[in-house]
Amino acid sequence: MKKLLRKVYHLPTTIKRYRLNQTSEIHDSPIFVIGNQKSGTSAIGALLADLTDKSVAIDLPGILEPTQLKIHNGELSFDDFVDNNKYDFSKEIIKEPSLTFLYEDIVKRFPDSKFVFIIRDPRDNIRSILNRVKLEGDLDRIDDPESQHKLAQAPKDWERVIDSRWMGVPGDNYIEWMSYRWNWATDLYKKHADNMILIRYEDFSKDKEGQIKQLAEQLGLSAVNDISDKVDIQYQPAGNKKVDKKEFFGEANLKRIESICEERMEEFGYKPML
Repeated sequence: MKKLLRKVYHLPTTIKRYRLNQTSEIHDSPIFVIGNQKSGTSAIGALLADLTDKSVAIDLPGILEPTQLKIHNGELSFDDFVDNNKYDFSKEIIKEPSLTFLYEDIVKRFPDSKFVFIIRDPRDNIRSILNRVKLEGDLDRIDDPESQHKLAQAPKDWERVIDSRWMGVPGDNYIEWMSYRWNWATDLYKKHADNMILIRYEDFSKDKEGQIKQLAEQLGLSAVNDISDKVDIQYQPAGNKKVDKKEFFGEANLKRIESICEERMEEFGYKPML
């Protein structure tokens, strides 16, 4: 019944998007803002669009469950996905973390596109994801009734972010799955660094306006609007940034993150705590 009510609630939007998809023209070379979920992609994508007066898509409704899984397992081609969502792909800037793991498909379809990759300390990144679904970070497993209930309250897509084994990610518990997912995203950047502009979330947080202006310049875009009054807008539900990492994760899970991500953390300036 809940799923039926949700469909009815979203029906007007669904009809509107269908009409927009019929009349929109796909942009031939959009700028893609990618990175793992909860890395700051929404704020950076939105502020870049505001500064440069460019059209933007912040998250793609069309990639929600079960579409992403179908693309990854070959049931739906990426080209068909794009053609089915012309309105979103008509934008000049497209921010969608789920597209990070479809990079090869994007380049094939949009060979002249540009990429901005956002990276965030994996400990803060994973904590923010867990905050989003109200899960604790110091559990050994999340197959208990309480954890499963919390996951059931969140959209299925967040469960896909936490448990990435469907992508082939290894690991023995939820913290390890997310740590290896962070590695995967980071390795993708490293492999294609020549075709991406990197922003560390921590650098962005220290000087949001300056970082966005610098990004626009690197992309060859003109700064058209004043964004000084928009840099502190919360574009996604905020996590608890002030929480002590050792307290949130407990020593065992914090050690899991740091041991799995240690090599890449060091490369990007993230120091271990243990």
